[in-house]
Amino acid sequence: MGFIVAVDAGGTRTDCVVGTVHGEILVRSQAGPANYQVSGPEGMKDQILAAAGRARSLLPAGDEVFDVAFVGAAGVDRPADRQQAAGILEGAGLAARIAVDNDAAIALAGGTLGQPGVVVIAGTGSVAFGINAKGERRRAGGWGYILGDEGSAYDIGRKALESVVRAADGRGDPTALSGAVLEQFKIGSPDDLVEITYRKGLGRTDIAGLAVLVAEAARRGDRVARRILRGAGAELGLTAASVVKALGMEHDAVLCVTSGGVFGAGEIVRSALARELARAAPASQVVDSRFPPVVGAYLLGIQEAGHRVTGKVVANIEDSLACRRIAGSEEGTR
Repeated sequence: MGFIVAVDAGGTRTDCVVGTVHGEILVRSQAGPANYQVSGPEGMKDQILAAAGRARSLLPAGDEVFDVAFVGAAGVDRPADRQQAAGILEGAGLAARIAVDNDAAIALAGGTLGQPGVVVIAGTGSVAFGINAKGERRRAGGWGYILGDEGSAYDIGRKALESVVRAADGRGDPTALSGAVLEQFKIGSPDDLVEITYRKGLGRTDIAGLAVLVAEAARRGDRVARRILRGAGAELGLTAASVVKALGMEHDAVLCVTSGGVFGAGEIVRSALARELARAAPASQVVDSRFPPVVGAYLLGIQEAGHRVTGKVVANIEDSLACRRIAGSEEGTR
């Protein structure tokens, strides 16, 4: 019996599941980072094969045939990149049939169960990606922290730093973020931010990490923190709206899936996103992702194998995850 192997090849790690066309996930494994642009084609291939190999070793002897592989990989945004990546994996014998798409596509599928819609991903960076009923695609954002990434954790963290220095000057409202940021960096005064920012060089992840402080301050009612988060949500809504308009879905009941750590900040971000998106698509609905991206890849793999994603298939996936029956998985649940 052949199986579907699904892979989420990301910039932090590679996640892999193997299951049947009926939605029964059997094994789960992981390997290292595999961003196509950062690790290169060969580096991406090595990590995907490592994850798939570990998954294969967990299957019963004789059940190691992969009929279909569906890979969602960070950095394969252009058709030429996807074709090259698929060719490399075909040459490595990953599966009888191989499909490669970008990581945003599998994140979308994890929320819409393989149907049209839009996904907004907001972690350290931010991007929106959508597919309409005709199969047409569009993305917006994802320009990186210098040119864009509005609404991302980096953007939120940078605005937190800005609010601290504005408060110190008297140009901005007092905020609990002042004390929180000084404590975070173990410094005694906003003046010290100049040295650690310009001379020592605060890294992108250092600044993005401040988003957690903003979320905590907002939960305690800090007006500045709440304003930052509302602004982030509005920017993410604008990004999603641009995708919706480009795909001609303004009059559709668009499902907008949210994914990424920024949405852990609470309802304030999601509500601002929904308000902004509703200006372009009044019937849109903003929802959490139902499954992680690797399961989105699995759903697309089921479709690639020529099967429909039915309610029974979805129920089997949920049962597999909830009942901790997946060999090699330390998570077991969503």
